[in-house]
Amino acid sequence: MGPKIIKKSSFKLIGYRLPANLHKAEEHNVIKSTATHLKDIAEQIPNKVREDVLVIQIYPMMEQFNPFKNKDSLLIGFEVENVEMGPSNTELYTIEENMYVNCKHNGSRTDIYKTYDYLYNNWIQKNRYTPLGFDMEVWNEHGESNVEICIAINKLL
Repeated sequence: MGPKIIKKSSFKLIGYRLPANLHKAEEHNVIKSTATHLKDIAEQIPNKVREDVLVIQIYPMMEQFNPFKNKDSLLIGFEVENVEMGPSNTELYTIEENMYVNCKHNGSRTDIYKTYDYLYNNWIQKNRYTPLGFDMEVWNEHGESNVEICIAINKLL
């Protein structure tokens, strides 16, 4: 199935904020170890919406934006509801209501960049949207994957 527009209400995420100035292989290992740690403490996280770990990539808003080079930070955590705090050392983040282009990446995790490249450099521009500075995916550490990707967008006038 191709990209589609969805609207997601504001939600909260309990997890960790990591710097994104890592090499690609390092980044994958850091995300993987953080996601594993979160799954290990999952029973301590109240009111999870689902058991999936979300990875949110945050970008600076700038001209000539390149999602492969210009990451600001990563949020890794569980979506929760009706929660004011999580286990010690975790943080609570609020993601505001947004429209997203939603797409599934099917195939090798090493090729996921192709799906992001198509969405950012083709689909978003062609359909007259602008990215809002972050995207998210449901974390799937397996080599072959079916990963849900959501890029926050706004319609150009």
